[in-house]
Amino acid sequence: MSFDQLVLGTAGIGGIWGAVVREDSIQTILQALEAGITAIDTAPAYRDAEEMVGAALRQWTGPRPFISSKAGRLPGQTAEDAHYDYSRSAMWRSVENTLHQLQVDSLDLLFLHDPEGMSELEFASAVTVMQELQQQKYTRALGIGGNPPSFAWKWLEQGIFSTLMEFNRLNAIQTPALHTSLPACARAGIHYYAASPLYMGLLGKSLENFSTMPPAWLPAAAVSKARQLALLAEEAGMTLPTLAHRFLLSISSIYKVVIGASNPAELTATLQGFGDGPLPPQLYEKILQISQENQ
Repeated sequence: MSFDQLVLGTAGIGGIWGAVVREDSIQTILQALEAGITAIDTAPAYRDAEEMVGAALRQWTGPRPFISSKAGRLPGQTAEDAHYDYSRSAMWRSVENTLHQLQVDSLDLLFLHDPEGMSELEFASAVTVMQELQQQKYTRALGIGGNPPSFAWKWLEQGIFSTLMEFNRLNAIQTPALHTSLPACARAGIHYYAASPLYMGLLGKSLENFSTMPPAWLPAAAVSKARQLALLAEEAGMTLPTLAHRFLLSISSIYKVVIGASNPAELTATLQGFGDGPLPPQLYEKILQISQENQ
């Protein structure tokens, strides 16, 4: 089974969703590389993720994976710990520190992290800084890492960015990207990364916790959909995460999925689910119908 469509995300590995064991996180990265995953995505905001990726790369003896990181969102201890600095000095410091943590000379891809709340002027200034970093060989390519404000599309369509990564816009809970970002990226020749395939854990180990004590960012409709999907998964004889992952494989568009396993056991289960391939068409259509309700 080829896992070329998968990117190993490192937010969970880094510890922003809860405590992790450093050795397990490093082993998860190595296990992903051994399984054939060839791309890793990280960020300064993912707590200890960049340092762990660097430690894993020092142990890895195979071909170097494709490495992406981000700038703009500052280091934090949890997923809710969101602070930003898109100034020139801060972004340069951030990327220099990223290269030091990863122990690499340059990135393959640098994302502008979480631009959704930026003004157009702030965005334009940050793009200029990123282009400087690219010209100085700190990164080979540029991307947007987070759901973009509408004005960002003119930069995407100009070819300044090679990649768009969105979260919670293409999964079994909701699929707005199917009719917006995915076709727009295809027309512009831009790579598309679908992050949060399990809706920030709602379609995984957090279903029960989120159902009883939903975080502020979680819509009640998403929990209701997740419960419907859990019943479908049970009827189909598979786990809810496997159903969600195989749903993404059933979408015909060309794009990459950023997976978020936090430890070796989660990674094994994730890869087994993807290894089972696309869903039967009738089951895919049922999930698609649920995902598009109240979207």
